[in-house]
Amino acid sequence: MDFRKVTAISLIAICLSLALNVFLYHRLLLYDQLIQSLQEKINELSRENAVLKQSLEFSREGIEYHSAINSSANGEWIYIVGVVSSDGSYKGEVLKVYARFIDGSGRVYIATNPKIGITLQDSAEIAFKVAQQVANVDASHLDLILTVTANKTIDVIDGPSAGAAITVLLASMLSGSEIRRDIVITGAIQNDGSIKQVGGILEKAKAAAEVGAQLFLVPMGQSKTIIYIERITKIGPLQIITYEPQTVDVQEYLRKEGYNTKVVEVANIQDALRFFIS
Repeated sequence: MDFRKVTAISLIAICLSLALNVFLYHRLLLYDQLIQSLQEKINELSRENAVLKQSLEFSREGIEYHSAINSSANGEWIYIVGVVSSDGSYKGEVLKVYARFIDGSGRVYIATNPKIGITLQDSAEIAFKVAQQVANVDASHLDLILTVTANKTIDVIDGPSAGAAITVLLASMLSGSEIRRDIVITGAIQNDGSIKQVGGILEKAKAAAEVGAQLFLVPMGQSKTIIYIERITKIGPLQIITYEPQTVDVQEYLRKEGYNTKVVEVANIQDALRFFIS
C-alpha cells in the first residue's frame, strides 16, 4: 500500500475523530446545560410546592378556626323576642337569629327570612364590639353575618331589644363556649356592656314561656312592669273611660298563665353570660 495513501487515510480518520469528539463535547455541554436548567426548574417547583403546602396548612387552620366558631351550616343561633301588632293588640313573638363569621374587616351584614320588619343594624354593630371586649378576642379580621328567621312574615316592634341576646351569642362563639337553649333574654345592649330597659316585657315573657324557657332574663328593674287597666265610669248616660296604672310581677303573671318560667334581672352582659354559659 502506498505510504502517502495510508498517511492521508490516517489524517482523515484523525480529523473525523477530532470532529466527532468536538461534536460530542458540544453535545455534552448542551446536555449539561439542559440538566442544570431542568434542575433549577425542579428546585423552583419544589420551592413553590413548599409554599403551596404552607399556604394550604394556613388555609386548613383557618377553616378549622371558622368551623370551631360555626358548628352548623347556618351558624350558631339564639332566641330573640319581639312584639308584633295584630288587629290593634300586641303580642310577643319568638324568632331565631343565626350568626356566622367569614373572613373580612369587621363589618356586619343582616338578612331576614321571610321578610321581617325589624331594625337590628345599630344593635348588631354594638353587640359585635361588646362581644369582642367580653371574650377578649380581636375579630377585626372577620365579618359577621346575621340571619333572623321566623315562621311567617311579621313586623316586629322594638328591634333594639334583641341586642343583649345577639351579644350573648357572639361572645359565646368568639370564646368557643356553648350556651343554654332554655334561656331567653331581652334588653338593649349599650357600648359599655350594660343592658338597657325595653318595652313589651309581659308580651315577651309569655312568648318566651311558650317556647319552653326555664329562665327569662330582663333588664334591671323590669321583673315588675306597669300595665294600664281600663276603667269605665258611668255618669248618667255617659261612660267615661280611664286607664289606671297597675304594677305587675312578671313571674307571678306567668305563673297565673300556667308557666313555670323564672324571671331574673341582669344589669350587664357579664351577668347574662353567667346564666347562659355553665
